[in-house]
Amino acid sequence: MPRVRQGETAVDQFDVSPPGTGQLSPVRFAALCLTHNCNLRCRYCYAGPKSNRAMDPTTLRTSIDFLLVNSGTKCTITFLGGEPLLQFELLMEAVRYAGEVAPGQLAFRMSTNGTLLDSEKLTLLAENNVTFVLSVDGHPSQHDRNRFYESGTGSYVATLSHVREILTWNPYTIAVSVVAPNTGPDLAEGVQHLFGQSFRYVLQTLDFSATWTRRDLTILERQYRAVAAFYAQQLRRNNKIYYSPFDERIRTWAVRPYKNGDLCDMANSQIAIAPSGRIYPCVQFVGSDGQGEIKNAIGDVFSGFVPDARKKCVALNYEEKESCRDCALLGRCMSYCGCVNFRGTGHINQVPPIVCEHERLLMPIVDDLAEQLWNDGVSLFERKFYEKTYPISSFVEDCMV
Repeated sequence: MPRVRQGETAVDQFDVSPPGTGQLSPVRFAALCLTHNCNLRCRYCYAGPKSNRAMDPTTLRTSIDFLLVNSGTKCTITFLGGEPLLQFELLMEAVRYAGEVAPGQLAFRMSTNGTLLDSEKLTLLAENNVTFVLSVDGHPSQHDRNRFYESGTGSYVATLSHVREILTWNPYTIAVSVVAPNTGPDLAEGVQHLFGQSFRYVLQTLDFSATWTRRDLTILERQYRAVAAFYAQQLRRNNKIYYSPFDERIRTWAVRPYKNGDLCDMANSQIAIAPSGRIYPCVQFVGSDGQGEIKNAIGDVFSGFVPDARKKCVALNYEEKESCRDCALLGRCMSYCGCVNFRGTGHINQVPPIVCEHERLLMPIVDDLAEQLWNDGVSLFERKFYEKTYPISSFVEDCMV
């Protein structure tokens, strides 16, 4: 397995072009990092040291112009930080400017910890159709273990203070949750708590950069089995819920396995732009945008992409992974995410052992759950995974309710 030698960048591991013609995709998804600052100090944050450095208005407008040129017909921008709401006026300026120069070409999302939301901001976000995901890890003590202010005070109360208002405006708002070793024992209770708060979509992942022990994984397995029982109960009651660790893996069996670019298409259809205007393959690469990160940049919004660096990164992400070659779970697991690989091992095409352990632990639980629901003829399960028109018919049903 190739390793990065001292002095190399992440994209120097292979000097090859992307598969096929070598043509790169238009940019479809861009993370626009507005600031390096945040009002929280989450234990597992990958964004680097906090500072007051923020994107200036000129760089913001240049970033919008760059994306308009490089996206073709449509691009979704996700505002990130740090905490993007610390730069709320800048965020709204991006929406305003895009509406002036190219109405309808750019869609806007945001990833936020929610602590700075208020009724006025929610009204402006709603009026401008800026949807967002809310970072919340589960029940209060679970959440506060890893998501807290610099003082050490937990953030759960502030994060959920406007949840009713949020879900009234957008019932499809996603709760984004991270599971760490110190919150693994609360996983099932935390998941049920989030759905109990009226979230219908829970996107959950592990902190793959943490140190996981065999005991942690044994606990995690028990917790997933408890979630599986809850999930089955909800679908039997015709309650529409989405839980990413289950839904996405069931989909790889019921619909089709992952292909290159499905789960992670960094540096290709997906990029990240730092407050400085530097372009990175993914938000996981931005960090503090210092000397340690700059070597992995693939261009900047002022002069454009560095073509060779971008192609190398895409090729490396698409490269077949030696450790996965004969794996029975090939195409069903997160080894297809080069960003996860990079954060866990420092190498785009080197899978962290915890990813393999997690998939081997989780997949049998997911497959047993799916087989049970299929054999029992649970209507919502069949519709959700086998009815092509389900997204539309489900939305129509929701509107009628």
